[in-house]
Amino acid sequence: MGRMVVLLVAPPVLYAPTWWSSRVASKPHLHSLSGFVRDLADVRILELDTLAGVAPGDVAAVLAGIDEPLATALEGVDLVGISCWTSLHYLGAVEVARKIRATRPEVPIVVGGHHPTAMPSDFDDAEQLFDVVVCGDGEHVFRRLCEERRPRSRTTEIIRGAPYQMSDPARIDWTHYPWHDEKQRVLWLSLSRGCPFKCAYCAEPQRGTNWNNYAVEDALDILDGLARTHAPNVVCFADPLFGASRKWTEALLDGIAERQLPNMFWCETRADLMTPALLDKFRTCRFKVDFGLDTGSETMARRMVKSPSPANYLRKAREMIAHANSIELFHDTYVLFNFPGETPETTRETQEFVVAIAEGNGPISGWVSSQSFFILPGTETYKRMDEYGRDYGTEIRNPTWWRQVGDHNALATDVLPSREFRGREHELLAFREWQNTVNISRLERHSNATRAFMKGFYGL
Repeated sequence: MGRMVVLLVAPPVLYAPTWWSSRVASKPHLHSLSGFVRDLADVRILELDTLAGVAPGDVAAVLAGIDEPLATALEGVDLVGISCWTSLHYLGAVEVARKIRATRPEVPIVVGGHHPTAMPSDFDDAEQLFDVVVCGDGEHVFRRLCEERRPRSRTTEIIRGAPYQMSDPARIDWTHYPWHDEKQRVLWLSLSRGCPFKCAYCAEPQRGTNWNNYAVEDALDILDGLARTHAPNVVCFADPLFGASRKWTEALLDGIAERQLPNMFWCETRADLMTPALLDKFRTCRFKVDFGLDTGSETMARRMVKSPSPANYLRKAREMIAHANSIELFHDTYVLFNFPGETPETTRETQEFVVAIAEGNGPISGWVSSQSFFILPGTETYKRMDEYGRDYGTEIRNPTWWRQVGDHNALATDVLPSREFRGREHELLAFREWQNTVNISRLERHSNATRAFMKGFYGL
């Protein structure tokens, strides 16, 4: 019996033209899966959510366009893994599975990702398109399926995967690691997994994965090797929470500075985990750092479960983002409006908080990115929808939007956060104009050094 041939598929996103565009997604998780079984199988990776020449939202064209690459990739394949990484991928994952069943009905199909972890029942129905549904990390389950070479099963099996520890970077073939965007020379990779926080709106806690990571020297060797083999302009870290361990982060940044790695970096973190000294190191290492602030209201920070001490959380965030401006660390501040319980008053509190950080005549080295809340399956917010309705008058009008046909952005964000907004629904999107106004004023205060960094970072 020859080596097994495995196909890993990133399905297309069908109904999110304003949320998704070509080459948005990075797939470090697929390359981790591939690396974990490469001693057992030949693995192909097919990204169907980055089809060139197809307009986002043209569902018929997308579905027609995946036929040929899928058919080619399926030749000789013994097992298919579909990554339903987000809820946006759900209907695309189902359509890909149907196409596989129509041409290769004998091939087992396994599905994993955030959405199957949160809602495994979405993949276990009368159609029986999927043989195995993996909840949590998929590496160990995927390896076992390759070892067993099991045939198709008569029923759908739901398996909770054991957490995968990122202890052996040699599992991944870094020399041939794929580009996220070769033209702009951007690489996406993960140096850690998991998140110790339990924000109510976030899907990450469902994975049940404690924060774990490559050892600092291993991580530095990965980055050093990629600098030689790829010469990237920017390395972006897909870690759910970069900087979860201050000791690890400080050692990594010290190593990047010592090795004089030539590229820029991007990461997302929480401002309350930072210190002025740590932010200074990020700047020295040429990072763009994005802060997941989410709210400037103590009331909403409590409802979002951002911190057990909302006042301390906001005080620390204000200080650290202000310091990022003072040292001209290029950064972004993310804000989430219209979470259940949001009122016109809490909206104003957040806006005033964000504006106050940049008061004065000092330098500004970032901007603000805002979005409207949308429900994700399995999250604490999803479980408490009825409670929010009773307590705040919240109306989540499309609680299973990922199963519906239509603009998923419009469906998912069709939320009345509180009874205080009833009759004032037009104000729910007013943050967009507010954000534009704030960002215009901030861009005018960017120094020449910040503008030069932006130009290099975005490859302009």
